[in-house]
Amino acid sequence: MRPITERQREILAFIEETIRLRALAPTIREICDHFGFASPRAAQEHLRTLVRKGLITKEPGKARALRVLHPSDGIPIVGDVAAGTPIMAIENARGNLDFKDLFGAGELFAVLVHGESMTGCGILDGDYVIVRSQPTVEDGAIAVAYLDGEATVKRFRRTRGGYCLQPENPAYPPIIVRESNTDFRLAGPVVGVIRQAKGGFR
Repeated sequence: MRPITERQREILAFIEETIRLRALAPTIREICDHFGFASPRAAQEHLRTLVRKGLITKEPGKARALRVLHPSDGIPIVGDVAAGTPIMAIENARGNLDFKDLFGAGELFAVLVHGESMTGCGILDGDYVIVRSQPTVEDGAIAVAYLDGEATVKRFRRTRGGYCLQPENPAYPPIIVRESNTDFRLAGPVVGVIRQAKGGFR
């Protein structure tokens, strides 16, 4: 593959992830919004470069006519989660982790952990957690959840009136969620943890 810049790599990953999640490529406007481009011209120039380098194809005259020619087989990194208080959910593609065969069947994604609320179960600040994308998880499972537009990783427990997102560090309080809260959803259970070490993952 011909070398590409970091920004082109990010755009390529974003296109691939959008197609994977929605079965549709992003529009020029969506690419501009995602990367903060002030003008469509910047996005179009990056796309022309990716076409020239043989990484995507684009059919003229169609808004969603992008196709990735060499899609990655890895696990997409789609953002960050908090092991502490929730942080703003950023579902943006950051590349891929090539460990998919280790974590079983299902649609998987990876998120980077910030904070220390899950140290008691071996999830540390800076780890990647591997999540199986599904709308429900077993009671007591460690899961990634979205609450009020923010994401966090916690042990999920059902209560009489809703849910409890339980940390695994006594320094952090549980997060109580009412069943009626429409701004709560589960991203899926955590099925693995990958820790970065100097020189690569371990």
